[in-house]
Amino acid sequence: MKTALIYTTDNSLKKELAAALPEDYRLFPGGKKLENAIVFVDIDTMKTGVIRELSEHEIVVAVTCLNNTDRIMKAVTAGAYETMQRPLSRDDLGMMLGELLTLRNELKRVIEIRHILPVPTCAIVGHSPSIMQTCKKLARLSQVEAPVLITGETGTGKELIAESIAQLSSRFGKPFVVVNCAAVPDNLLESELFGFEKGSFTGASAAKEGLLKIADEGAVFFDEIGEMPLALQGKLLRFLQTQTFYPLGSTREVQVNVRVISATNRNLTRMVSEGTFREDLYHRLRVTTIHVPPLRERQEDILPLVQFFVNRYHHTAPRKIRGVTKDFLKKLKSHDWPGNIRELENIVRSGIALSKAPYLTTLELKELGDQSLSVKKAERAETISSAVVPLLREAVTRKEKNIYDKIHAEVDKPLFDFILSYTKENQSEAARILGINRLTLRKKLGR
Repeated sequence: MKTALIYTTDNSLKKELAAALPEDYRLFPGGKKLENAIVFVDIDTMKTGVIRELSEHEIVVAVTCLNNTDRIMKAVTAGAYETMQRPLSRDDLGMMLGELLTLRNELKRVIEIRHILPVPTCAIVGHSPSIMQTCKKLARLSQVEAPVLITGETGTGKELIAESIAQLSSRFGKPFVVVNCAAVPDNLLESELFGFEKGSFTGASAAKEGLLKIADEGAVFFDEIGEMPLALQGKLLRFLQTQTFYPLGSTREVQVNVRVISATNRNLTRMVSEGTFREDLYHRLRVTTIHVPPLRERQEDILPLVQFFVNRYHHTAPRKIRGVTKDFLKKLKSHDWPGNIRELENIVRSGIALSKAPYLTTLELKELGDQSLSVKKAERAETISSAVVPLLREAVTRKEKNIYDKIHAEVDKPLFDFILSYTKENQSEAARILGINRLTLRKKLGR
């Protein structure tokens, strides 16, 4: 028998609930407090302060016969999980109670979160083997002055990696300037980078230092470097070679000392072969590389990330957030996370803002969707084939020979680049992960 406990001074509400409750619910008219009960409060006869007191330990439903939004908003603000308008409907009451009992059962299995900000191993919170490898490589590269190319999907934390490299290096405390190549219009990017002299173009009413000059003695981070216009890539290449540049409209060469870090979520190797990215610039940027793994490949990091974001944003919650339910975490782990860490952060922030209980539950994840990892993996396989088939079709149209070898060469290069970077150039470990013989790997690398 399911139970519901009423705290009210209004006898008519007791009668109305008794008449409207579905058959499998039992009504206790009050007096003796029941643990884990659903509490109905008549806000027409009781002050909303009662809700605030009860909602710390119970699920509270506020009931009113008045069509008054102000009264309902005060009840929700005070901590009411739900509000209902009288007269009560059996169907509406049954549906709402079903949801509340599901919530109550979910709240029996929770993970407490201590409100102490954890200290991350490096820029990215987590303890999975892949992220630990990333952190170790980050630490090593921070001690050298070579350019770094950071690769990874959108939202994986590439900018945090770049900033950590700069902060852990001898350039700690020096400028760290971010250039978002995708956000600045093409016609403004050059003047933003190199600066300009007064009168060098329409609207240049005063001289302005460029971002490269501002970054002098520090580091400049080119985010989404794959979006840089082809015409500007040559000028950036010259800067990388000489650490000098000319502001627009100036004949005076400017010398700076800047470490260059760049990042992309695009396949620069393919862009080079397509002619949309300069090969010489590509090799200048990728002297050293770091690949940031996507969230779906490090599920063990989801809980520490959730704890980190709950600690960061718990002050924005309408009530104290004590932790999350195990079902909440289970559903997060079943998601594919196309938006990676950024998507998870937004989900946690939304859950905190909309939470109706002291713990984040699956009810806050309705917008996450029901797509499982297996469905997403099938979609990714389809994406791989959709990338290969156009190359194959083009080669057949041109009546090329040895198409099989050419397709394999196109796929093998980024595959081996990534796996060798992941294994720190350990060919034996790379061959083991790929499931091929070490001699076979060496032959393919030789080609």
